[in-house]
Amino acid sequence: MPKQVDHEQRRAMIASAAARCIAENGLQGTTMRAIALSSGVSKGIVEHYFTDKAAVIAAALEQMNLRYVRREQRLTAGLSGLDALRARLHAILPLSSEARDEWKIRLCFWSVAAIEPEHRREQQKRLGLTRRRYQGDLEEAVKNGEISAQADLTQLAGDLTLSMAGACCAALLDSRYYSARYLRSLIERTMNNLTREHAS
Repeated sequence: MPKQVDHEQRRAMIASAAARCIAENGLQGTTMRAIALSSGVSKGIVEHYFTDKAAVIAAALEQMNLRYVRREQRLTAGLSGLDALRARLHAILPLSSEARDEWKIRLCFWSVAAIEPEHRREQQKRLGLTRRRYQGDLEEAVKNGEISAQADLTQLAGDLTLSMAGACCAALLDSRYYSARYLRSLIERTMNNLTREHAS
């Protein structure tokens, strides 16, 4: 009797192998053959699940983003308002090998998304979800009396998304200057500016 294959499990396993390849070898070194070698299956099996390298990269990014969201949920559990926002901002920082790998994969995907409209639309949705999570924390902060109800929460959420993306990319490129201490202090300065400029 032929062995039953769990197709979702195999697809996830290939995506994980692709993530490892991207983090270790970059986009140029991540070929379909290299992904097959890393995942322990044939190149034909990889191509059965993914039409091209861009599709594998997108799946790897999705897997890494799910891992990030689980970490974010763990760190923000039981928190609300500015406490939740602070924890959420800390969750995205590339301070562990796991988080650095996530950012390496994001940057590779963004380079593809800048050219491919389909992947760009996917990334726009992800950025939108990030902004909504930040805005949700800010709305709670208003309810908690931590910041003014007059604050433009949509703009603040957009500013936070842009600021954190830039900070994390810079830290990946120059971790000596943008050290863990620098990034943590950046979050504290951001939170202090938020409460000072939008005091309730």
